[in-house]
Amino acid sequence: MVDQKKVNDMFKKYLLFFILLILFGCQQEKHEWNPIFEETNFDYFNNSIEQSLLLTDDAYSEANKNKQQSIQEKLYQAKNRLLEIKDYYVPLTTVRQKIYDAERHYKSNNIKKSVKLLEDSKSILTLLDLTTKSESFDKVILDLNSMINEAISTFDEGSTLNTYNKMKIIGEHVNLMLYRGDLVLSGIEFEK
Repeated sequence: MVDQKKVNDMFKKYLLFFILLILFGCQQEKHEWNPIFEETNFDYFNNSIEQSLLLTDDAYSEANKNKQQSIQEKLYQAKNRLLEIKDYYVPLTTVRQKIYDAERHYKSNNIKKSVKLLEDSKSILTLLDLTTKSESFDKVILDLNSMINEAISTFDEGSTLNTYNKMKIIGEHVNLMLYRGDLVLSGIEFEK
């Protein structure tokens, strides 16, 4: 027969061992997220787009000489799409990258760099606003600038959670603007 006292003693030893193992595991140092920083730019997009715009202009001139209306219309639409990419999607993608980098720098306690990246984002938005002629788009840019200003103002409050939340909201907002660019750009013409 099994001695109940030995079973209880063995159970207590295993339980003690298991509790010590759990406590030891809980005391392990947590590894914080280690952000990777790399300088990013989108010059390769801009160069390709500029070349495409020049080719479109050449083809448009050629079609104009030959009075080919359907080709002219398609070229006009293609050029407008390239201008949207050049003057909306690329700058806004750059802004999104700067916002994400600002959050990474903030998490690394590099507040100056974080503020600079957010300020750079506002400068890009100002240039983006200059390429359009639409009051509704002006409001979109004004709202986004306001959100960035709110995030910057939280840096002095000492509430990291509030700052993280503000930057997250900005990033999500810019993502939505990129994802729904066709709606944002509805009725907007970029300067040729």
